[in-house]
Amino acid sequence: MDENELRGLMLSVEVPPSGADVRQAMDTARRRRRGQVVLATKAGAAVLIAAGAFVAIQPLRSGPPAAPGPAAPGPTATPVSKNACVPAVLETPGGVPGRITAVDHTGTTIAGQLSTDPAQAILWRDGKVVDLPPGATGTIVDVSGDTVVGYSATESDESTGWVWRDGKVTTLAKVKGYRWTNPSAINAAGVIAGWVHGEALDESLPVVWTPDGKVHKLRLPALPGGPDTGSATARAISDDGKIGGEVHGFPVVWRPDGKPEVMASPYGAESGIVWAVAGRYAYGNADDIEIRWDLDVYSVSVLPDSGDLGARDGTADGTALMAGDGLEKPALRILLAGRTDPLTGPDGEFATATTISADGTTVGGSILDGERNRPVVWRCR
Repeated sequence: MDENELRGLMLSVEVPPSGADVRQAMDTARRRRRGQVVLATKAGAAVLIAAGAFVAIQPLRSGPPAAPGPAAPGPTATPVSKNACVPAVLETPGGVPGRITAVDHTGTTIAGQLSTDPAQAILWRDGKVVDLPPGATGTIVDVSGDTVVGYSATESDESTGWVWRDGKVTTLAKVKGYRWTNPSAINAAGVIAGWVHGEALDESLPVVWTPDGKVHKLRLPALPGGPDTGSATARAISDDGKIGGEVHGFPVVWRPDGKPEVMASPYGAESGIVWAVAGRYAYGNADDIEIRWDLDVYSVSVLPDSGDLGARDGTADGTALMAGDGLEKPALRILLAGRTDPLTGPDGEFATATTISADGTTVGGSILDGERNRPVVWRCR
């Protein structure tokens, strides 16, 4: 988990009183909710489903309500394929600990972060480490073709975003009144999604940077009776221009025309985030429940519990990447048809998976080797 992910997670969690065990509180709440999930629509209707079921439901939206989607199939047995994804540990200079943070569309270029002080970006192409130019420092967040996007950050979370494009590293433009820039993703058209923030971490706005270098603020949705303060970030962008993120604790998708929609979620859209958008699908978590949204028919799929980051990534064909926590909860690749592929280390270690290629065949993450993280890539069939 990098600084931005930890920041987003902490801003979205209601922290118990001082002295309480945060992880225990979150796990207790999650156990209470796993047996049955209530999905509430904007009109107030509710559907009770078992965890793992698929339900058609309208999202809470900023615009006119759409017609409800067709009923989706109920829960079915999930087949498990133990050898579908083969892990390999990537070498780092001097064996320095690190992790993978991004994989390009083809799975041939892989980016990561070395656990040095300060953090150091690293890039592999065809399995070999690539020399990075001056200015490409800190953490790489995404790669598209020959374009690399990342940020550097101080100990005070003062982030400066950059893009390495056409052989040149350029600092991302700021928004007036916001000192720091935080890129998160880039699509095939070269549009970068992210956010800007001020002195406080929750003083933030979702933005995109276009290939001409200009920064554009995203429109905020009308929230359904919730808080109107807090973090607002863009976390993902699809090749067709959809953007995913969160606004004041609500999971949000911006359509290609810029219109924001608050996504339906368990327990009346109390909290959540969209981590990834690809094709017709969005992936994330809501009320600590792992979610796949179908944006065409407005349906919600509740996915298996796989740690606090929920469904961390996904593909246009509906394959969901479950992050895992590296300790107790497994990382998983879940195909739309239901097949589940465990993602473990070479010796069966628990892993954390954070990124998947567009075709779903390459997954990046890390394993814990003693007290250090090691970058791992899985090649899947």
